[in-house]
Amino acid sequence: MGNQKKQVYVSINGTIFDVTPKRELYGDGGRYHMFAAKDASRPLGKMSFDEADTDSSISWDCSDLTEKQISTKDDWYTYFSKRYNIVGKVTDIPKK
Repeated sequence: MGNQKKQVYVSINGTIFDVTPKRELYGDGGRYHMFAAKDASRPLGKMSFDEADTDSSISWDCSDLTEKQISTKDDWYTYFSKRYNIVGKVTDIPKK
């Protein structure tokens, strides 16, 4: 299958993580596929699989998150940084 060789990335706080080793979770058909190829800060902070939160046009926007949700998002960042390689930074996240 051709797409088995593609890298799978998830970004949190603008940091891009290579989650390819867990392709079964983040790749096509995986439980967390909705976080791939975008900054998932908002949905991870909200612990949300809701399409409204995972939409790539707003998935980076954390301006309305509560302190607890921001803490949750930051915990996810720590989790990812301990488990996955950082491969880049998002440079074009819109500013509100």
